Amino acid sequence: MGRSLCAAAAARTDVEVAALVGPNRPDWGGENAAAESWWPLLDGLSAIPDLLIDFTLPEGTEAAAAWCAANGVPLVSGVTGLSPEVQGGLRRAAAAVPVLWSPNLSIGVNLLAELVGRVAEVVGRQTPVAIDDLHHQWKKDAPSGTALMLGAAIARRRGGDDRGIAYRSTRAGEAIGEHRVQFTLDGETIELTHRADDRGIFARGALEAGLWLVRQPAGFYSAADWLAAR
Repeated sequence: MGRSLCAAAAARTDVEVAALVGPNRPDWGGENAAAESWWPLLDGLSAIPDLLIDFTLPEGTEAAAAWCAANGVPLVSGVTGLSPEVQGGLRRAAAAVPVLWSPNLSIGVNLLAELVGRVAEVVGRQTPVAIDDLHHQWKKDAPSGTALMLGAAIARRRGGDDRGIAYRSTRAGEAIGEHRVQFTLDGETIELTHRADDRGIFARGALEAGLWLVRQPAGFYSAADWLAAR
């Protein structure tokens, strides 16, 4: 994702990468400043960045939220599998700076969430739903954060009722991500699918969400908030 973000930024004229943070300096990082953790980051920069985009792991998200709150930097995070403690850290940071968290930052998946919510509203809460997610073999959380997001969108339209929603996860090969939502009615089936063929969709979405976020006041935002402004 770091490589994809750098490529997406390089294709635009309104953003540039100020620095990279990770345990090792990547060979694709070019001349960008790099640090092993958030706190020494400012040593190599002439100014505080306008935005931090986080695609790390939950422990990285926790550190990023604290750093952003302390330095007045808006935060976009697409990290999944967050514990209640890390989620609490994001919300505490949102008291000081704008924070947008979403388990998936592609426009297509967030549109899918709207669509499945609408279907759930029409077909009723008694309709069984199966949510399948396919990801690469190294993905740790199952169901994926995106699958859980889709389930939550359905449950909200059912008045908070998540009964009858089944999750099925597959981890194999180099699959970037595929999510299928199936509603089983009497004599018919409705299926809605999103398939990611390029990780660049998440990077481009994160940049667009970030450009929107830096104009917002402090608070906790979702991808739905960002898309509603499009």
